[in-house]
Formats: sequence, structure tokens, C-alpha cells
Amino acid sequence: MDEQVLALLGSLVEIRTELGAGVYEAAVERARLAVAAEVMVEAERRALKRRRCLPPDGNVIDLAGARRSRGEER
Repeated sequence: MDEQVLALLGSLVEIRTELGAGVYEAAVERARLAVAAEVMVEAERRALKRRRCLPPDGNVIDLAGARRSRGEER
């Protein structure tokens, strides 16, 4: 395991010992949500980057892209 993960686990153990099971469970849930949020941000960033590199699927016309290619702005 990574040292940062071990440090996080150590912090959670200390929280449970010092502050009790309720605070520990809340901290675990918040940590889990923070990880999920970070993964979502990265996944969306990669999807947007990939979308810019690929041609559109089917009969989709990117009108905003057409305006940009002609030098027009919104």
C-alpha cells in the first residue's frame, strides 16, 4: 500500500480511538465522498479531452464548433 493511504488509515484509527465510532464513521464517509468527487472530476476532464479529439458520432453537428472555426464568438 501507498504511504499516504497508510497515513490516512492511521488517522482514521486515531479518530475512532479519540473521538468515537460515530465521528469515525462520518469521517470515513466523507473521505469516501472526497475520493469519489476527485475521480469524477478527472473522469470528466478526460472525457472532454477525448471528445475534442474524436469526430462527432452519427449526424451530430457541432454548431458551436462551426462558429469557432469561422472566428465567431457567442
